[in-house]
This record gives sequence, structure tokens and C-alpha cells, in this order.
Amino acid sequence: MRNYLLLLRYDGTGFHGWQRQDDAGASVRTVQGELERALATILGPEMHLKSSSRTDAGVHALAHPVNVQADSTIPPEGLLKGLNSLLPPDLSVFQAFTVPREFNAKKLALGKTYRYQWVEGVNRDPFVDRYAWRVKRPLDVPAMRTAASHLVGEHDFDAFRAAHCDAASSRRLLTGIVLERTDRLLSMTITGNAFLRNMVRIIAGSLTEVGLGRRTPEWIKEVLDSKDRTRAGQTAPPHGLFLLAVAYPPELLSDNAHGF
Repeated sequence: MRNYLLLLRYDGTGFHGWQRQDDAGASVRTVQGELERALATILGPEMHLKSSSRTDAGVHALAHPVNVQADSTIPPEGLLKGLNSLLPPDLSVFQAFTVPREFNAKKLALGKTYRYQWVEGVNRDPFVDRYAWRVKRPLDVPAMRTAASHLVGEHDFDAFRAAHCDAASSRRLLTGIVLERTDRLLSMTITGNAFLRNMVRIIAGSLTEVGLGRRTPEWIKEVLDSKDRTRAGQTAPPHGLFLLAVAYPPELLSDNAHGF
């Protein structure tokens, strides 16, 4: 029995999220559905797949870890090559490793890093708008940074989760939020031990209120303390969100799988 760790990269535009939806009809494309079809062709139907994350419809990923257990002798580089010959153009496996049998991409994750992107201005750009939320007025980045500082640390993020979030606890630890501007593109890189459903997008939507001058930076702390979702900003559009990285205990990774 081999345990493969696969790092996926995908453009989420054409996918209805990660999770396979068996009751939604064959026309609903999901990342899991496409990947499992390709895996079954190579490894057979008895393989077992675990994902580190469940991205929503329209969300992208630069490094989405999954692990696959199967009775196989195929080396990781052979599996990578075979999968990429079967997967659609908007989904690829860009790295593959073997990991210990006890490795589980979902249960053993120590933390995750996401990026959210905005672009400023009224003129559409098809090479940018696919991956960033366009706002028509300039954003006040220093004010957004001040607002974001109120969210760093361990807090109850009940005000920043979707109504249908089923997590038992809303306490999470955010270890960093970095906002950077490059020309008209603004990005937020956010790292934490775990995230609630739509948490990053609600934070992005709330920071947008501050950036547009509709709210003060201190308002974010008031929202956080309220634990009331209706007090926060809108849920930012999914197409600006990327899963960047997932961290694991190094002792559970193979020697050549430490750098993601």
C-alpha cells in the first residue's frame, strides 16, 4: 500500500468547488470529481483520497495538498505524468511524493495560507479580472492594515463565518495578515491554524469597507467582539481567493516534500 501526496494547482473558474456533488448531476464539475476519475483510471477504484481543504465554487489554488492511498507500485513521478495526461487544462498535479502511511492531508494540517486579490479602477482587464475583485475607487491600504491588525491572534471569529458553517467552534488563531500593493493590484496574504467557512472572504469584504472609507479601522474590532455575522461586510467574490499553502509536521513528510 502506497500513500501519495499530490499538490494540485487549478483555476477555479470552471469548477463548482472541491467537493464532489453526487446529487447535483453530471454537469456539475468539481475538482474532486475530475481528480478521482483520473486516479481511478490509473490506480483502480479502490484508492482512498483525502483533501486538506474544501474550496468553494470559483476559488483557485496554487498548492492544494491531497493524499491518495492505493495498492500500487507506480512511482510518484509516474503517477504525476499519468494524471496530467488525463486531467483537464484547468487542473494539474505539479508535484507528487510518497509519504508515510499515517499521513492524512486533512487531519494533520498545522495551518493554511490564503491570498485574496483586489484590482482598482473602472476599466476591465480580462487577464486580471478573472483573478481579482475589481473596485472602482482606490483603497486606503494603511487603514486596511490597521483594521487587519485587530484580527491577528486567537479570537472567536463567529462574526466572520458563513451562516451555513458547521464548525463546532469558531475560535481560530490568525498568525499573520499582510497587505501589499503592486501597481493597481492589492493582495492580502493571511495565515492561520484553520479557517471557518467563507472566513477569508468575509474578512476581505470587511476590509474593503474600511479601504473605501465607509468604516473606520476600529470598526473591525467592534465586529469581531460582536460575534454577529450581520455586523460584518459582504462576502467578497470567490474569484479573488487562492489557496496558497498548507503546513504539516516535517517528520510526516518525505525528505523531498518539505518545501510547500
